[in-house]
Amino acid sequence: MNVERWKRRSASMLSLNLPATNHYDAKPQSQSTESKAPRVLTRALRSLSSSSMDSITATSTRSNSMRKLQKTPSSGSSSMIDRLQKRVSKDSPITDRPGSPTEQLQPYSAMEVLQCGSLKTDVSLLKAKSEYLVLSDQVLVKFNNGDSARTAFPQLFGTSADGHNTSQCHHTTSKLSSGDVRLEISLRSVVAAFNDDSAGNRSGIEIWWFSPWPKLAYSKAHFYFSLPKERDLWLASIHRAIRAKLRKSSSSALISDNLRSRIDHIVRAAEGSADAGYQSIIFPVARRVFGGGMKGSAMEEAPDNSDISSFFLIIGPCMCHFVEVLKADHATPPGDLRVKAISYGTVTLTRFKASVVSHEHRFVMCFRSPFGRETRIDLASSQYRCIIETLTKADRILKPMWPQHFQQVIFDIRGLPPPLQLTSGNDLGGLKRSLEAYCAAYQVQVPNWTIDWSPPPQPAFRLLPSNGRAYSPMQLLAVFRALRYNSFFKAISFRGVDLSSLVGKNDKSKYGDSLAYKSLNGVTISEEHHEILLQSPILEQEIHALLFASESIRSLDMSNVLGLGDKANRLSRYQYDLTSLSKTTSEILRPFLELWRRQLCICHSISLSGNPIALDDLDELADLLTLDQVHLRRIDLSECSLGDAGLSKLWVSLAGQADSLEWINTSNNQGVVRFEIIQSTLSGLRRLSKLEIAGNTRILSEESLFDELTMQTWQLQELDLSGIMLNDATVDALSNYLQTANSGSVHTMRLNNCGLTGVQLARPFYAMGRARPVELYINGSRLDEGVDDLCMAIAEGYGPWCLFVQMVEFAMEANYIKLLKALTVNTSIECLSLAGTSTPDAASSAACQAIADFFAKNCTVRFLDISGFDARLDEGRLGREFSKALISLRTNESIEHLRVRSQMLNINIGDLAEAISENKTLHTLDCEGNDFNLSNYRHLVSSLDQNTTIRYFSAFSAEELNKATSKSVDTAVIGAPVRRPSVISRFKSDKTANGSSKPLVQRLKDEWDTAGSDLARILRRNQVLFDHENTAEPDESSSQEYHRNSITEVAFSTAFGGLPLKDLQSQRAKGSIRSSQDPQQAVSGDLAVRRHSRYGSIGSRELATRPVSMISSEIAASPSTEEDSNGSSGAPTPPEFESPIEQEFGLAAEIFASTIFDEQNYTYSDGNDADDGLQMKRYRRYMGDPTSRIDEEEGANDTELP
Repeated sequence: MNVERWKRRSASMLSLNLPATNHYDAKPQSQSTESKAPRVLTRALRSLSSSSMDSITATSTRSNSMRKLQKTPSSGSSSMIDRLQKRVSKDSPITDRPGSPTEQLQPYSAMEVLQCGSLKTDVSLLKAKSEYLVLSDQVLVKFNNGDSARTAFPQLFGTSADGHNTSQCHHTTSKLSSGDVRLEISLRSVVAAFNDDSAGNRSGIEIWWFSPWPKLAYSKAHFYFSLPKERDLWLASIHRAIRAKLRKSSSSALISDNLRSRIDHIVRAAEGSADAGYQSIIFPVARRVFGGGMKGSAMEEAPDNSDISSFFLIIGPCMCHFVEVLKADHATPPGDLRVKAISYGTVTLTRFKASVVSHEHRFVMCFRSPFGRETRIDLASSQYRCIIETLTKADRILKPMWPQHFQQVIFDIRGLPPPLQLTSGNDLGGLKRSLEAYCAAYQVQVPNWTIDWSPPPQPAFRLLPSNGRAYSPMQLLAVFRALRYNSFFKAISFRGVDLSSLVGKNDKSKYGDSLAYKSLNGVTISEEHHEILLQSPILEQEIHALLFASESIRSLDMSNVLGLGDKANRLSRYQYDLTSLSKTTSEILRPFLELWRRQLCICHSISLSGNPIALDDLDELADLLTLDQVHLRRIDLSECSLGDAGLSKLWVSLAGQADSLEWINTSNNQGVVRFEIIQSTLSGLRRLSKLEIAGNTRILSEESLFDELTMQTWQLQELDLSGIMLNDATVDALSNYLQTANSGSVHTMRLNNCGLTGVQLARPFYAMGRARPVELYINGSRLDEGVDDLCMAIAEGYGPWCLFVQMVEFAMEANYIKLLKALTVNTSIECLSLAGTSTPDAASSAACQAIADFFAKNCTVRFLDISGFDARLDEGRLGREFSKALISLRTNESIEHLRVRSQMLNINIGDLAEAISENKTLHTLDCEGNDFNLSNYRHLVSSLDQNTTIRYFSAFSAEELNKATSKSVDTAVIGAPVRRPSVISRFKSDKTANGSSKPLVQRLKDEWDTAGSDLARILRRNQVLFDHENTAEPDESSSQEYHRNSITEVAFSTAFGGLPLKDLQSQRAKGSIRSSQDPQQAVSGDLAVRRHSRYGSIGSRELATRPVSMISSEIAASPSTEEDSNGSSGAPTPPEFESPIEQEFGLAAEIFASTIFDEQNYTYSDGNDADDGLQMKRYRRYMGDPTSRIDEEEGANDTELP
């Protein structure tokens, strides 16, 4: 190295070691530059032999850029900005600088010296001389030697062992120069101080601190001592001094405004609106690198005290963010800051290792998401205690119900006693916050969920099916993890949610929350059980965690979780792989069986409906049901593809649960159980309240299926015997039970396709009494035999208040007329469905007159379904003359909800249109499937304009609308005449097309658009009028609002389904909030809408632009009070009927709902349950017919899995 290069390096070291301001007691330097030149060179040569140059590799192979970096270190840079800054410091104190967080330091002589001593001598240099380190209450200073230190700190003479006195100190002070101070670190700016982690340096300390203002960077330095013990003493003293300094002044001022703004933007971008009121906490940290792990990086090769990237740990509402800010300054705009950010979910923290015993600044954080690798981050910070406290609180807030011992497993902190952290205000056990945190950590959207307060046990959490694609594995895992240890809920339902994305996946992890081995109350599973779970798929582990960890789950509903009920995934029965599906169900069933066997589960209700079950699993379940320690209350294994052997063994084992079993549902399985087995098991059950055994057996004797003495102990609520040909003895036993007091809780009876005659049905009708609050389904019965007895009972008012007589094809039209006449004079039935019930041929004028009389004279029925049925192999319609009978609706004052599908109303639309225009009671009208053309549609809309009560109207399903639009366009194109151009026309100039000369196709589409937008406007107007009327008369018990919020309305709307259910949901979603718009304003605005009534094209254009009323309105949703996942997070309260179940139905949601739920909700059969709505196509011929379901139109060739 030549002399010129040495001069350059010595000059750089002068600026490197010079602090921002001179705090030592030195007189102003008045000597000339020439007089100082020899001394500068001497110091430069001496500085080359000091240990502060250890980090500079003085080799000739260094690049020019590296030399430049060494000559311009950050803390004492000789750039123009630094020189200007030094000029500012001469005229004004540091605290007066704009934006500067630096405090005004006292002179060295006024500081309290805490510790001093020599550093390790570097014997590798030519002239070995140890540097001197002084720690005061404000700064840590490194000097060239001890003499320089004593010159700057006169107080050292009294404590030094070298014998210097005070006079010598004052004598030396005048000779102190800037070159004597090698390094000055303000304790307030220290980020971290910790043992040097680099390989081979066992006696070193590494210190990181903020570079002087206005730089936005870190500086770092290494200090090496002779012995590890000496290093430990120094580190302890430095830590004490830093803690004392932090108590007096906050370090938050060291974070500039531009950096804080940029960090806030990063947090918002990563976490969204997880918690708008949460203020993220920013901690400066140092990133530790071990050995030569980052040997090639510029950061590690940079010399001591040089500007390096700054690092920050940000703890947000749901995530931890690690941000690296590349070298900048405080004046840099936030958007121009070069940052590297990576975010980890707080709930994915698997390990936090630290120590508070030795006041160690170092700590380790490990994060791991399911199916991923563990990420380890080694950090250090002087604020490590605040980081520990903040992070443990955040973990507790996001997982408030998790037991304390799990937090101790994650937070491995030496010397920290187990914290007692109580969380308050956690609605629903903190579910909402936990779910948002897991979804943010897994980077997925929050699934749709709700809370159901109605069914026991309650409250029940229910995950709703997705609106589009099935939920991803990470979304499902977020729900499972958020529910774990949540003891607020008593029941959990995944009904209809496709869990197949989790099937067969394994997640191996040593730490974290992947496996629940200890319950909320501290019960630990055995080693054997633990090993079984370690080898199990993740779905099995999560089901185990739900049932075992919280110790509060009584019921788990896993019905139809394999995606088989999805319309998009529907296959024929030959395309299903039952073996594979059964293995999937095993992952759900095995945790139940294992926990029941070990008596580690209090869950007593299980529903696996719609999921095929393997014979081995069923055998194991049957064996468990015979054990004394197992007490099952509810079991639902309907549609599980159970054969004769499996179903029979199950029914034999159910006898072992005679004292506890309350609900049994084994309906619609492939197998058939011998009559004696079911009869014997039923005779032993004592607490039965729900029995659904549709198609499970055949009665081949004259004996009754039920034992009447045993039935006296039952309190039945639901009974389903569909598909079983009932004999007289069974009908008599059932009729006798309906006369007892214990039958008062019966609300649903399904006797579909039971071969019942009119004589047999008359017995339970009389046994019920008048207007019994029961939903009775007698679809497919043989009413021709003994119809007079049944009609007499109906005419006298005996029977239920809700009657479904669907898919009955009378052999004689006279019997159909008798039934209609009996229903006309009946005063107890309020909800009636005659869907698919028809005469053998097209209805005659006498039958149509009977229907007209029913419309004109019946004053009780409020819900009426008189739809037809049209399939490829069967037909159940009343014929062309039926539409004439609808004219009597003009004067009807009781029917509020009418469904009249598939009755060829397009042939004579005038009578229906006239009835609509004059009717004053209808609220919903569903007339889909009638093949309306554009002319019919416009006629109906014109009639609706004169009606002020209909608020929901559906003329087409989404598919029908597309077909109708395309058909009209195709017909117009084909029918348009094609003229040959004449000779004269060839010489005529082309005229510009105007509005009247649009292409015919576009004009037709516009006409469909106009009709649809007019319809939407009319329905909105009627809704405003309805809301205003109910707001004006809130106390009237006879108002429609009172009926709508009554229990009766809920029951009828749920059973009837379709538009009435949607109407109910809409009103309950509004609650007490009513439209404040004046009806006059609505009407005046009505005219304005007429002028601009085209909202979009129908058919080939966006479906989202269609009015709600134009498409199918079948929505299958529970009418129970629910809390939407997007709703408020207030404290849960028991439901009232005015409380909302869902948000307002938007147009897109309506279109989607019609696509997903239409086929399930409207089938020609019983209503099944509240979730299925009105079903209208199941059992046309139950016994002896190979077809298990009659599909309409396009679905006729598809067969569901039995």
